[in-house]
Amino acid sequence: MFAFGGILRQFRGGVPGAPVSAGVPVDRRAELEAELAPVLARLERPQREAEAIVAAARAEADRRRSLAVEKATQLVAQARAAAEAERRRAASDRLAGVDAERQSLLVAAAAEVERINRTAKERVPSLVTELATRLLDRSP
Repeated sequence: MFAFGGILRQFRGGVPGAPVSAGVPVDRRAELEAELAPVLARLERPQREAEAIVAAARAEADRRRSLAVEKATQLVAQARAAAEAERRRAASDRLAGVDAERQSLLVAAAAEVERINRTAKERVPSLVTELATRLLDRSP
C-alpha cells in the first residue's frame, strides 16, 4: 500500500509549529556540488602540479640518497685503505725500532765478547802458571 504520510513529510519544512516557507525541499547536496564544481575544477591543475612536484622531490631525494650511499661507501673504503696503510707503517716503524735495538744489542754483545777475550788473554797465562805450580807442588 502506498504511504501518503512519507510523501507529505518530504514537503514539510521544519518542526511543527515553527514558521517555515512551504514548498519542495531543495537537494542541498546537489546544490553544494553544483556550487563547488567550478572551484574544484580550478583546483585540478594545481593538484596535478603539486603531485608532479612531490614526485620530482621524491625522485631527487632518491637520487641524493643513492649518491650519499655511494659516497659513504667510498669514504669507508678509503678509510679502510688508510687504516691498513697506517697499520703497515706502524708495523714498519716498530720493526725498524726493533731492528735498531737488535743492532745495538749486537754491537754491545760484540764489545762484551771482545772484553771477555781480552781479559782471558791477559789472565790465562798467569792462571796456567799458577795451575802448573800447584800441580807440581802436589806431585809425590
